[in-house]
Amino acid sequence: MQANKNFSIAIQICVFMDFKGQERYSSKELADSVDTNPVVIRRQLARLKAADLMQSQNGPNGGYYLTRSTDKITLWDLYAATREGDFFNRPKPNPDCVVGSNLKYLVEDTFYNAEMAMKPELEAVTIRDLSQKLTKILDC
Repeated sequence: MQANKNFSIAIQICVFMDFKGQERYSSKELADSVDTNPVVIRRQLARLKAADLMQSQNGPNGGYYLTRSTDKITLWDLYAATREGDFFNRPKPNPDCVVGSNLKYLVEDTFYNAEMAMKPELEAVTIRDLSQKLTKILDC
């Protein structure tokens, strides 16, 4: 199984935005939060914009902002927006091997079903839930 770094970054960006409570954020502010280069963040923001979870505004009061309330953005929304390829890492098969050349067909239904089994769990958790959980952690 291959972890999706983009998914984790998207969660961090959205929780950061909700937790901090500003209206707009620069890619530099978001990159500082994630401790990465703003270019990496802009790639993630582009994915979130394509999924209609994020927008941006130019100008002196510009920046990136969420298009929905954080109690309406689920982890599944972020997963779907940042998904790249297959959830399970599949090695390149040997076309001359009867097993390797057919492995995709042997496991694709199982892998798809396993990925879809995550959906209810991820749909049940919102960005607001995580932000509130962070508040409780920090209050301890």
